[in-house]
Amino acid sequence: MNSSSWNMRDVPPSQRFAYWREAVCQNYLPLEPQALSNGCFDGSLRSISTDCLHVSRIKTVAQAVYRTRSGIATLADGSFFANLQVAGEAIVEQHGNRMRAQAGDIVLVDTDQPFSIRFEQGCDIVCATIPGDRLRRHQRQISRRPTNVISGQSAGRLAAAYLDALANIPDDFELLDDLASDQLCALLVRATALDQPLTDSRADHHHTAQRILKFIENELHNPHLSAKYACHHLNISRSYLFAALSSVGVAFATYVRQERLKRSLNQIKDPRYAGLPLGEIAPRWGFSSQETFNRAFRKHYGVPPGAYRFNADAVPR
Repeated sequence: MNSSSWNMRDVPPSQRFAYWREAVCQNYLPLEPQALSNGCFDGSLRSISTDCLHVSRIKTVAQAVYRTRSGIATLADGSFFANLQVAGEAIVEQHGNRMRAQAGDIVLVDTDQPFSIRFEQGCDIVCATIPGDRLRRHQRQISRRPTNVISGQSAGRLAAAYLDALANIPDDFELLDDLASDQLCALLVRATALDQPLTDSRADHHHTAQRILKFIENELHNPHLSAKYACHHLNISRSYLFAALSSVGVAFATYVRQERLKRSLNQIKDPRYAGLPLGEIAPRWGFSSQETFNRAFRKHYGVPPGAYRFNADAVPR
């Protein structure tokens, strides 16, 4: 049985987040923590690990944790994280779902798949790392997408109570770890067999859509901007990206093309750029070639960009 304890008491403020990243990497699989505030990072982690179960109590200021495809490629062991939300709330994204967990709920994530968990009000959780074979077999048998938040009802309430009890790790835990792992897994299987809300609220969709649109705005100059590129950098699934944008009446490719053309048109119209060759405007707004820009401009506005520069009235207002 191995135990460890990490805290910031004797760590200089400038080194605290690097210290925290090291704590996360040593205690779990390759994860990517991110501080969500500009203030001094603070947190603590206490864990115990046996052959069957790893349990930890984690408290930090606002942070996010990401499990990326590169981290999965580095090391994947098939495990699940079952996090009891002791206080505050968490926002979890996985399998195209985006859900909120309140105090008393359990966040359940498959570490073999990308996910993100945001603790915008600070993190206070009990985390159990459990073997995933049984849970994964169960998830394959259900027709809907797996849920990531188990509310405190029936089996979910018992699983939460079990995790809460594990937070006070006994000295003889090694004698009970196999039993604890089996019982916790059985409770989670039973809890996830019940109907759970699978999609986020309309407000959450709208919030994510604004994040996506802001990302697009900042990346319009990038010729590599695509739905896949956005999903990778925002750490969301393609299905969730399209669902969020659909909630505000936006299609990804159409929006990118229209915004690039709008900014190109504004630059062509601007007297300050009268001497700027059209061939330099196209790459400024992410068009892969002058030919691609000319085709898109003519299709959208009815005239090629050169014709517009010499006759601004040619383009409808």
